[in-house]
Amino acid sequence: MQFINRKMDRYDKMGGDFDMHAGGFSELIGNEQIKEHFLHAISSGKVSHCYVISGEDGLGKMTAAKAFAQTLECQAEPANRPCGVCHSCTQFLSGNHPDVIFPGHEKPTVIGVDDVRTQIIGDIQIKPYCSPYKIYIVDEAQKLSVQAQNALLKTIEEPPAYGIILLLTTNAASMLETILSRSIVLNMKPVESEAFTSYMREKGVDEDKIPTLEKFSQGNIGKGLKLAQSDDFISMIQTIMLLLKTASKMPFSELLESIAKLEEYKLSIKDCFGFMHMWYRDILIFKATRDPNLLIFAEEYSAINKVAQTCGYNEINRILEAINTASARLDANVNFQLTLELLWLTIRECQFGKIMIKVIGVRFRRAGKVYYFNPLDMDITTGMHVIVETARGVEYGYVVLGVKDMDEEKVFQPLKPVIRIATPQDDAVADENRQKEKDAFKICKEKIAKHGLDMKLIDAEYTFDNNKVLFYFTADGRVDFRELVKDLASVFRTRIELRQIGVRDEAKIIGGIGSCGRPLCCNSYLSEFAPVSIKMAKEQNLSLNPVKISGVCGRLMCCLKNEEETYEYLNSKLPSVGDYVTTDDGLKGEVSSVSVLRQEVKVIVTVNKDEKEIREYKVSQLKFRTHKRREKTQLSDKELKELEDLDRLDKREGRSKLNDK
Repeated sequence: MQFINRKMDRYDKMGGDFDMHAGGFSELIGNEQIKEHFLHAISSGKVSHCYVISGEDGLGKMTAAKAFAQTLECQAEPANRPCGVCHSCTQFLSGNHPDVIFPGHEKPTVIGVDDVRTQIIGDIQIKPYCSPYKIYIVDEAQKLSVQAQNALLKTIEEPPAYGIILLLTTNAASMLETILSRSIVLNMKPVESEAFTSYMREKGVDEDKIPTLEKFSQGNIGKGLKLAQSDDFISMIQTIMLLLKTASKMPFSELLESIAKLEEYKLSIKDCFGFMHMWYRDILIFKATRDPNLLIFAEEYSAINKVAQTCGYNEINRILEAINTASARLDANVNFQLTLELLWLTIRECQFGKIMIKVIGVRFRRAGKVYYFNPLDMDITTGMHVIVETARGVEYGYVVLGVKDMDEEKVFQPLKPVIRIATPQDDAVADENRQKEKDAFKICKEKIAKHGLDMKLIDAEYTFDNNKVLFYFTADGRVDFRELVKDLASVFRTRIELRQIGVRDEAKIIGGIGSCGRPLCCNSYLSEFAPVSIKMAKEQNLSLNPVKISGVCGRLMCCLKNEEETYEYLNSKLPSVGDYVTTDDGLKGEVSSVSVLRQEVKVIVTVNKDEKEIREYKVSQLKFRTHKRREKTQLSDKELKELEDLDRLDKREGRSKLNDK
């Protein structure tokens, strides 16, 4: 290590008195050891050519570096503090000192090798203009690329006698070991509580804000002062704290609204990531120790205890990683709101698991789809009627599911609230609308005939607020009903919507009796159509005659889906007809038939050498090799085509056209 011999002022000339006057080290709060180190180096003439000053932003790295540089360049004697009046101090304080250089960099995230070569390596060979030293203060040195550090290394190893380089970094570990080993590393530390409070009072900060600032800053003077000067800080912290404590109870739509509000604090939101780190630090420590005295947020003991009980170590670690990821994404200019939404969704998932919200289920027609709404504080039970807002407008619905907790992921967001429980006046309006629908149906049917359109009218429906009239129809192809709509609009004086539906929807609306002798499933209880295929009929050993497996709508029967899962499971345990099996009494034979529901198999076995007989066994009494069941059903070309047509029609019609609330 090379040292520079400046003025050989002895340390004892300073009298050990470090009560600095205005300027220089007087602006550096705390970190007395670093002050002493710099002052001792100056007084003894043993100043290193390179210093690495490490610490988080706000602890005073730049203040310490400037104080050191100003003191070194000061022309006054003794040089234990800058005088503030000499020519050198005047130049320094005005920001125009030619021998104190602050290298910059074009790229925001990295200091490249070209920056170092042009601003330090090449420049340092030029002697100082008016001072004994040429000092380079490199801020954000953690951004130095590996190539830049390697280029700087030779200068640090063989510097000119007058050259001093100060590297300020938030992370000394980001520096090459070869750099650190050739430098003096000084670590900035947070100040004590008393010093923090005293400093904030001197700066005129409101007394009420100081405890919050101290807690958040954790002894970081710079951060505390910055936040004290921010009008948004307290509001931002309150918003974050509310989210941390109530995110589990907050409806998803409200959570998104709260996150959107945080964009007001876009410039300072990263400061809150430190706040969140402290919050989960408390949760982690309390979970491990159960000692409330170790908590930073001791007044939030109840909330911290609750999270600590429900959140595991892995989940807490995942949350901390998510906070770090969010910070990195904002540095990379990723969309602000999207970044925060991902962060909070991760927090909710890890901290609270499945979020349960209160809902009610409402139908708007018999056996229609169930839609979920927020009951608010209303006492709503099954069988009531309610007034709600839907995509079609205000509607009158029937409650089929009383207030219950449901997994938030299963509910379509945003969850709209119930407007009110239906009143007798609302019931009267609904009855009046049903009568008007009958009249509208007759009128529309007449208009269709008048226009000669190839379409079959199925139903007419008024919205509760009479804002729209919907007409449902079936047709073999597309229908140009524009003139019909104009004609109907002139009659009803409201919005008209004509909606083409499939034959399944037609059966659902009209109803009827199925081949089983019971009311149609779709009209009585089936809220949504499930996909049905020929494979289901084969799995259930039903006749593949299209007539026998089709419903009144002409499509595959919906009830094929009802037992599909059961039959798949039971069939998976059975051999196929024609398979060879071994019985538990040592006989081998061929499967002649199977009973799926009873799980019994008839086997042709050979007894007394050449005598064959059919015996019945439980499937548990047989040993056989499981394999994919063979399809042995023989179909005619006509039947095969009909079945293919059924499958194709089902796929073409797709989802129900009635569900648009």
